Amino acid sequence: MGENAQVTEQQKELATLAMQEFDRKQFTSCCNIMNKLMVLRGNDPRVVHNKAVADFCLSGSQSTDDFRQSLANVCQMAHVNLDSGEGLEDVDHSVLFYNQAIILYHLRQNRASLAILDKLFPFIDPLSSTGDEGLCKKVLLLQVELYLCTYQPEKAMGLLTYIEKNVLNGRITTEREPGREEGKEGSPSNTESSWENWRPMLSVFKTRCLVMMKSLKACKREIKALMNVQSSNTSVVFLKANFEYLRGNYRKAMKMLGSGPQMHTDKGECLTVMHYNNMGCVHFHLRKHHLGAFYFRKALQENENVVREMRRSTDQNRQHAGDNGGSLTLSGRPLHCLGMSRHFELMYNMGIELLHCGKAMPAFECLIEAVQIYQVNPHLWLRLAECCIMAYRENNDDDRKLQKRQEVIQGSVGSGVHRKLIMGPGVNQDKNSVGTPAIPAATLEFASLCLRNALQLLSGVPETSPTDTSQNEDKEDGKLGPEAVLLQAPPGNPMRAPEVHNLRCSVLCASSYVALCLNDYTMALEYAGTLLKLPRISGAQSYLAHMYMGEALVSLDRIADGIQHLNPDLVTDVATTLPDNKLDPEKTEKLEKESDPEIKGAFYPWCPRDVRTAKAIIQYNLAAAHAVRGEYDKATNYLAESSKFIGAPLPAQMYFLKLYLDLIEGRRKMAQFVIKEHFGHVTPNRIDMKVASMKPGGNTSTWNTE
Repeated sequence: MGENAQVTEQQKELATLAMQEFDRKQFTSCCNIMNKLMVLRGNDPRVVHNKAVADFCLSGSQSTDDFRQSLANVCQMAHVNLDSGEGLEDVDHSVLFYNQAIILYHLRQNRASLAILDKLFPFIDPLSSTGDEGLCKKVLLLQVELYLCTYQPEKAMGLLTYIEKNVLNGRITTEREPGREEGKEGSPSNTESSWENWRPMLSVFKTRCLVMMKSLKACKREIKALMNVQSSNTSVVFLKANFEYLRGNYRKAMKMLGSGPQMHTDKGECLTVMHYNNMGCVHFHLRKHHLGAFYFRKALQENENVVREMRRSTDQNRQHAGDNGGSLTLSGRPLHCLGMSRHFELMYNMGIELLHCGKAMPAFECLIEAVQIYQVNPHLWLRLAECCIMAYRENNDDDRKLQKRQEVIQGSVGSGVHRKLIMGPGVNQDKNSVGTPAIPAATLEFASLCLRNALQLLSGVPETSPTDTSQNEDKEDGKLGPEAVLLQAPPGNPMRAPEVHNLRCSVLCASSYVALCLNDYTMALEYAGTLLKLPRISGAQSYLAHMYMGEALVSLDRIADGIQHLNPDLVTDVATTLPDNKLDPEKTEKLEKESDPEIKGAFYPWCPRDVRTAKAIIQYNLAAAHAVRGEYDKATNYLAESSKFIGAPLPAQMYFLKLYLDLIEGRRKMAQFVIKEHFGHVTPNRIDMKVASMKPGGNTSTWNTE
């Protein structure tokens, strides 16, 4: 790093002694020697840097703030700007770049750390030629790790290929460090400085790349080789379980995870937290959502315990330093433990699991905490909106409950021949809040804001026709297509083109429903129309889009246009999967034999389950539209046809519409029969009713499936 004066023999001797003590991990004596050297060469950036490293190691890697400040001072002395866009100018400055990248990595600022290593990578060959083999190796392996942390497995695989071809095969030669002899302690032949000793780690990195790319065929061969060599390695066991998880062998993955790992941390990662989190993910796919939530809760508890224990240990170290006259300015936990907590990732998983458990409010609380960190994830904004929708209306079966049906007739007034029945206000009572949607709350207004955020994040991706997901998976070489990844979605993997398209469809569908519930019929019409224009949508999405467009048009007094969208003949498919994703009959039969019967079906029950029921719901909405238009005969026919297939007990809306049509058409006896049959608890022997208190079926949007 440049020296202002020639190095004397005394200074060389002190530097050699300090290095020897540092290698022996005798940091106290090393710092004492460095203090003497600082007196002689206090203006030398190399000496200042080495003194800072020694002090940092002496603190147990806990004085991170002090070390970062010292590193900044060294950079200023050496005229190096790590934050600039300029690359490395002097190979002697490589260690500064590497130390800064290490700090950022442990602070989980992975992209900033990777940007620094990208500047350092062109100097790998000069580093090797100068004999700094250890630094060269650490830079390459850290860069591979950062590529994986930033979900760039293709680049990580390319770098691993570079290491295998240019380093392991001898194209980059390394020299022994001066002052060391072959065969003695610390020599390259019997320490970790030999690249050959790192082959198992490179194999683990390669397997992680293949797992992230979901290249299952190539991954199977690599994992088989790893299991033969190091089957007891914790990383290999977790990779094997992850591989089985991706293949859909959830019970086998659960068996691989075992009953539970040892209660300890390894390199800043809590294995127990990882175990419980993985078990929660497995049970999610087994459709055992309450059990999955149990494991995620265990993971959160264990994560809090680990962080609490680390803080307690840090406090004890500070107290010990004070009792011995040491420094009390340690900045906290060791560097490798700064990013240990997985709180927000676990809160994200817990929120998704609770949402599938039907617990909207607890799920909302978890996801609203996770969104503080993962604002750029459109999936998360959609899930938040779904929590709000579920809190507003859990499912359509609510209208079939006895309590709802009893609200059709609220009571009676008068007595004798003057006794009259009081009809209910309808099932679509206003549940919306009065506050601002900017304040997080489980309301439809906030759901609308969340969905707008999701659409804004998706707006940067072109609306192209998605390709089949199978073309980017299961390739022999583990390479993905050129347009495989389009959008980042932390804490999960980046989204590919088909995933972006499917998410956009779901967001538009939910946006249209929320706009209908908020009486914003113009926006509901726009969202549903945009959904129908997309190149590929599922049968269920097409069904809902026509339903929402019909309701919006009727509410906008464009009843003729609305009736066209409420045509039952348009309902031909209500499947939630795309038709193009259906497998060949042979593959389907094979998967059915291999799959567990307990995990078939959707993650959350979808209603209507068949075309006939879907048509019945459409017919009810069509009957309500004709009733608004004054075409009572058609409305009566469609309502009668709908009641045959919609299933018992009938929803409350159908009783409202039936009574309205009977009374307005003068079928008083028929209305009396309906009331006596279904509302006998308030029915006198003689009834007098007025049509003015009733509306045709209430708001038809209450009939829609979410």
